[in-house]
Amino acid sequence: MKSQANATGSYIRLPATLAIGFTGHRTLADESKCRKLVYDFLSQRKAAAEGTIYGVSSVAAGADLLFAESCIQLEIPLHVLLPMPKEEFRKDFDAATWSRAEQAMAKAISVEVTGGNQPRDELYYECGIKTVQQCGLLLALWNGEPSHGMGGTEDIVSFARGLERPVVWIHSTTGEETYFNAKSQDELLDDPELDFLNDLPDPIEKIETNSPQGLAWAWFNKMDENANVSAPQLRRLAAIPIVCTAAAALFTGAASWARNFELWLTVGTLLGVMAAVLPIVLGLHRRQTSLARTRTAAEVTRSVLAYWNTPGPYEVIGSEVIPELSGMLSSLNLLKMRDRAQSEVALEDFKRQYRNGRVANQISYFSRQAAKSAATARRYRTAILTSVVVAILLNILLFVGKHAWPSVASGSWKIWLSLGGSIAFEIATVAGAMIVVEDSDRRRQRYREMHYLLVEWDAQLERLRTWLSVLGVADRIERALLVEVIEWRSVIRHRKLPSK
Repeated sequence: MKSQANATGSYIRLPATLAIGFTGHRTLADESKCRKLVYDFLSQRKAAAEGTIYGVSSVAAGADLLFAESCIQLEIPLHVLLPMPKEEFRKDFDAATWSRAEQAMAKAISVEVTGGNQPRDELYYECGIKTVQQCGLLLALWNGEPSHGMGGTEDIVSFARGLERPVVWIHSTTGEETYFNAKSQDELLDDPELDFLNDLPDPIEKIETNSPQGLAWAWFNKMDENANVSAPQLRRLAAIPIVCTAAAALFTGAASWARNFELWLTVGTLLGVMAAVLPIVLGLHRRQTSLARTRTAAEVTRSVLAYWNTPGPYEVIGSEVIPELSGMLSSLNLLKMRDRAQSEVALEDFKRQYRNGRVANQISYFSRQAAKSAATARRYRTAILTSVVVAILLNILLFVGKHAWPSVASGSWKIWLSLGGSIAFEIATVAGAMIVVEDSDRRRQRYREMHYLLVEWDAQLERLRTWLSVLGVADRIERALLVEVIEWRSVIRHRKLPSK
């Protein structure tokens, strides 16, 4: 993987990442032995990784705290999940153990509270479920016995196995390792989609990548620039078959007037054949697929950056929505969690940045695009109406003129053939143009709808005063902004990705 990653010479690259989640007992028969089992497992994983691994775990007394301390000792980034706020969570600790937990949280790259006002056992259960959802591999330190209450180790292991998540079970007494849904670490870190995106050309202008946020912005610029270059190229190439179709109609229609009837008809036919085969020859579907993949990556990264100064990882669009981008999202989330500065931004500062830098720009964008789409639709409708009227008049003139001349009566079959071919090509041309018109109308309505919704949501953001309520509205905004590009990408979702 490393040699392939360096082959293109690209300096803007996201590392493949693997989140190792953890679940285990609070009470351990031999804590020293269990600590060594967990430490050795993580040490081996870190040494073998050709990407970046990080831990996801609670810091509850017992096995969770051993895992957290082992990550910190091995300098493996740690994302801590708390089942409840710290003030409530500390009630489950004695003074010495809480001091250890506080030290682990202080050295973690991020601390996220997963629960609210549910009963205590449900809070621990939700924290365990969240751990599974955020990891690519679950490590369980477990004695193999059933859970004694909701949220026990067996519950979490069972949930992970049901999701077909790879699970490594270390028996807390014997030390024996058992694997469920086993995958090698190379398989877990292998990500063809991330390789494809990493290998795209870097932006022409050199971009600073020394900080986590700097790398994220550089990645966005890389994705956005590649999409912006590909889109007009694709539109120009897609226009070639349409031009060939129109030319075929012209040559076929003019054939009956020409002296060399067979030559004109042959040229028209060849142009029609070219119109049919050029999409394949030019690789239009492959190019559209590449553009969809790049544009989706750019827009999802834009959304992550809009959320950069919020507490916790980015969760608006998860891997369950775009499984192909799970590696990119995991890598960007790790960068976000490692950026200590982002956690210090106050709510009012985030609101100002988000409204001015994201919402206001999108309101302006959708307003411009709605007007542009309406104008495009009008132009195509005018072109269609004009071309249809002209084609009909010319064909009538051709037909009447030929029949008015007795000298060419014997060649009337030529007229019918010419007329039929011309009409067929004209119908094809108009049908192709109609697709564009209908899409313009759809986009115009979509842009108007988005403009209205964003104005309404922006008014709500202005008045909201808590992180929970602000992020609730921001979630709706980001999902609405991403839904269209995700639907576009869904056309190619089941297309097999190229292997590296």
